[in-house]
Formats: sequence, structure tokens, C-alpha cells
Amino acid sequence: MKITIHQAKTQIKTLPPPPTMSSQHILLLLFLLLLSLHPSLSSAKRCHPDDERALLQIKAHFNNAEFFKTWTPQTACCRKWTLVYCKRLPNSKIFRVNFLEISGEEGINGEIPSAVGDLPYLEILIFRLLPNLTGPIPSAIGKLTRLQSLFLFSNNLTGSIPPFLSRLSNVSYIDLSNNRLTGQIPSFLGHISTLQGIDLSQNQLTGPIPPSFGLLGDDFQLFASDNKLSGPIPRSLGQVRFNTLVLGGNQLTGDASFLFGKDKQSLTRLILSGNRLSFNLTNTVMSGSEREAELLELDLSHNMIYGQLPTWLGHLPFIYDFNVSYNQLCGPIPTEGGTLQKYDASAFSHNKCLCGAPLPPCKSTLN
Repeated sequence: MKITIHQAKTQIKTLPPPPTMSSQHILLLLFLLLLSLHPSLSSAKRCHPDDERALLQIKAHFNNAEFFKTWTPQTACCRKWTLVYCKRLPNSKIFRVNFLEISGEEGINGEIPSAVGDLPYLEILIFRLLPNLTGPIPSAIGKLTRLQSLFLFSNNLTGSIPPFLSRLSNVSYIDLSNNRLTGQIPSFLGHISTLQGIDLSQNQLTGPIPPSFGLLGDDFQLFASDNKLSGPIPRSLGQVRFNTLVLGGNQLTGDASFLFGKDKQSLTRLILSGNRLSFNLTNTVMSGSEREAELLELDLSHNMIYGQLPTWLGHLPFIYDFNVSYNQLCGPIPTEGGTLQKYDASAFSHNKCLCGAPLPPCKSTLN
């Protein structure tokens, strides 16, 4: 089963915590280990001296905060240091650090140190849940060309999304959410061919969504909600068969009907709420087969969408979150399939003239 960025960050709370890791640590760790780690890491005995030197510089940079109490030269970093893991290089007995997480401590203050760039075999780098981690994303991260996952979420980072991230030619997932990043979304992100998911939500990003995002691959997961993005959604995004597209809470305008279509069978989440979108929903289509449709969440609320609710909405077999309130929709709520009648009236409220269950009955004179 495919694990999404969203699932990794929300389901992370479901496991009981072990003695030295929070429940959030353990699920994110398991998720990321599936991406790149190998069984050989458990047999590592000692750090490579270059890696140990870089890690101790990171510890010193953060003034030996409590998080780093296991990071001592007397112990093997590949086995004993908190949230440091290693991987044996092919055809050798050499182990190098390929996983580093620093998270969840208010005592970690300051900027991300440049020493992270001196861990050349890193595949997974995580700085998260650090309210006092400040400053820009450092250029040293651009040196980590083996990086597959970059998670810098729920910190207090500032500045723009830096161009040197384009050097991460092997990266699959980038999560920069819940910081204070500013500026526009750079177009180069659409040109990273290995990228499978990016989360830019809950920042202060402005300007348009780059048309280059039309180059993103199938099953892509794009989160950019709760920013200050503006302008129309590029029509090129209609060419992408998204798994997840979350753009709510921005200032986007114009048409979004091209995000629907019979070729969007893999779409599980489409969140466009809280924008200024205006288009006719009547003739939109989705997968014609109930077996093919995978849509779980559809939120179009708080826009200026008009027309009628199409009948395919009543045939979605798995949808659990649905909202079209605060629009300009009109006409009867489709009863075919019965799906829409499962929702509370609030999911349809404050429209122009929607009627029928779960809203009051349609007037007999309504055309």
C-alpha cells in the first residue's frame, strides 16, 4: 500500500512510544526506512571518522542540547546515537551515515548548521518540530546529492525556497511545511524528475503556481495550502494524474474544471477550498467506474463555483470528506448512488439554490 506524506505525518501518532523515541519518531522512521535503508545498517560498529566529525560539529553548533546526550565519541554513532543510522557501502565494509533526524526539542536554537553538508552519503535528512530552529535553508544542503527525502517541517525557517535544491537530483520527497518561508514557488521544482511529493503548506508563499508543475509525474502528491498564492491554476496541471492535490486557503482565481477527468483514477484528495475559483461544475467528469474511482476527499467550499452538482458525485464509493458549501451552486442534489445523502446539510449550505436531501426539498417549480 502506498504511504503518502500526509499519512506519514498524521498516522505517526498511533504507535505507543518506545523508551527513547516519541511515537512520531518511530512511524516516520519506519516509513522512511522502507524508502532507502537496508538490513546491513544494524551490523555497523563505528562511525566513519568524517561522519563522526560532522555530527559532533552539529552537536556543538546547538550547544550540546539535551537531544544530543547520546552523541559521544566513546560510543558508535551508527548504533548508539539518537536518530543516526548508517548504511554499508556496496562491495565494502565501510559504513556511512545515511539517516539523520533532529526533532522535537525547544532547547535546539539557531540555524541549521553548514556541517550537515559534510555528510555526503545522507539519503534522509529530517529537522522537524523545532520551534526555535530559525534562519534560511542553508546552501550546504545542496551538497547532499544522494538525498532522497528532505523533511524540514514545523520549524521556524525563513527566507525563500532556495535554487540550490535543484541539485538534489535523487530526491523523492521534500517537506518544507509549517515554516515562515516567503517568496514565490520556484519553477525548478517541476523539473526534478525524481520528485514524487512536495509539501509547501502553511508558509507565506506568494505569487502563482508555476506552469512547470504540469511536468510532475503520475501519482504526485502536492500540498500548497494555507499560503498567499494567487492567480489562476495553470492549465498544465490538468495533464498531471495527481494522487493528492491540496491548494486550499489561498487566493487562487479562475477555472479549475480541468483538474477533473476520466483519467484521474488515482486522485484520492482534491482540496480547493478557501480560494476565489469560479467555474461551472455541471459538466465535470471523473472515472466512470466505481471500481476505478479512488477519491476520498473533495472540498470545494468557500469559492464562487456555479452550476449543478454532477451525478457522478453520488457514485463515489469510498469518499469520506465532502464539502461544497459557500458557493453559487443550484439545482437538486443528486440522489443516484446515495453517497451525497450521507452528509450533513452543512456540506451543501450557503449556495444559491441547492435543494433536496439533506437540504429542504426542491420546489416543484424549479427547473
